[in-house]
This record gives sequence, C-alpha cells and structure tokens, in this order.
Amino acid sequence: MADHELPVDLIEAQRAFYRAEERCAELVAAEPSPVAVAALEAELSDEQRQALAAAREERLQIVERIHRHPFWKDVEAGDRIKVQARLREAARA
Repeated sequence: MADHELPVDLIEAQRAFYRAEERCAELVAAEPSPVAVAALEAELSDEQRQALAAAREERLQIVERIHRHPFWKDVEAGDRIKVQARLREAARA
C-alpha cells in the first residue's frame, strides 16, 4: 500500500460526517418509541419528520463529498479499504 497523505479537507469532511451521524441519532432518540407509534399512543410531529429528513440529507451530502473527493483517484482499489480506515482513525483523533 502506498503511503497516501490524507488531505485536511477530507479529514474534516469525515469529522462532519460523524457530527451529522450523531445528529441523526439524537433526533431518532428524541422520537416516540416505534411501539408507541404502532399502538397509536404517540405520533411523530411534522417538525420531527422534517428535522430528521434534513439531517439525513446533510449526512448524505457529506458522504458524497467524501467519496467524490479527488484524493481517491490516486488510491488503488486494493488499498482503498485500508486508506478509508486510516481516514476514519485520523478523523477521530
């Protein structure tokens, strides 16, 4: 595996993904339980639905930004998983 220098903006994009993922999890945790919804004891508000949809859209846009980054054109297919793991590790540091 070639030693690829991870671009700062790619590391920042991965960090943004983690924040977006956390936001989605927070929104889902704030929703009524699926059991209560199925039993018609609670329901999702329009605001909750819209907030989660927006958070998921933001997360998707970040994923696309990460995967379409020009950096990846120089990474051989066989190295990609290892480099992605390095990226995740660098973003968590």
